[in-house]
Amino acid sequence: MTDVSDKSGSNAARDVDDALDAEGRELAVRGEGGIAEVDKHESGGGLLGRLGRVSNSAFNVTREIGGSAQRLTQQFVSEAGHLVDVALTTEVAPRIVVHGEVVEELDEREDEPVTTSEELRRTGDRLLAQSAEPAGAQAPHPAFAHILQELCPDEARILRLLHNDGAQPAIDVRTNRPFGVGAETVAAGLSMIPEVAGCRHPERIAAYLGNLHRLGLIWFSKEQVEVRRYELLQVQPQILDAISTAGRYAKTVRRRIEITPFGRDFYGTSFTPSSGFSGA
Repeated sequence: MTDVSDKSGSNAARDVDDALDAEGRELAVRGEGGIAEVDKHESGGGLLGRLGRVSNSAFNVTREIGGSAQRLTQQFVSEAGHLVDVALTTEVAPRIVVHGEVVEELDEREDEPVTTSEELRRTGDRLLAQSAEPAGAQAPHPAFAHILQELCPDEARILRLLHNDGAQPAIDVRTNRPFGVGAETVAAGLSMIPEVAGCRHPERIAAYLGNLHRLGLIWFSKEQVEVRRYELLQVQPQILDAISTAGRYAKTVRRRIEITPFGRDFYGTSFTPSSGFSGA
């Protein structure tokens, strides 16, 4: 009786082992076949079978999540590349940027010429036609209005001095070298014009004279005025300082500053004539 029971127990144990081995093989196959195969054998296998099925389900879920994340990453990369291509191919209007801030959008049409060759020719032909008309009331030069806007009060005083009192003496101070080799100009165009004209800012005389020369109202001539007028100029403080800077053998070059014919016409047209000059 005991032998039969032992044999029956051994057979039952072998049947359990065989069932477990079969269940393990079946789980391995279901791991590749998906969740559908797991559902088909859900009712059998015991505790170990259920554990295997749970592990297989977790593996499948993880795989699905990983696949979804990969697809999202590829989609983001594709969209980012598309945005870069759009940015590179899109024409952006020129801008003026100051300290990182856009202050003005530039219109590309501003690069277009204001006038064309045909318009310039029509304007030129109109001027020639006007020159052939009978002489009437002569209009002022069209540049006079613009020149008035380019002058400051001190420059108007200088122009009045040159128009009423004529050319003014000026001196260049240079270093003296044998045969003039290596000689340099220490100061140029020194004069008493600011003092005589009554300029409010005499220290700006170089800028004043440069602007008047730029506008074509005065010029710097190599000709001289009366010698006695240079004698007074040479004892002025600015001349003595320049001579001291130039050294023991400083050389002075006498010149003059005068109004041009165009400047004389401009002054006579744009300012009220006066009988004499007053520095006030």
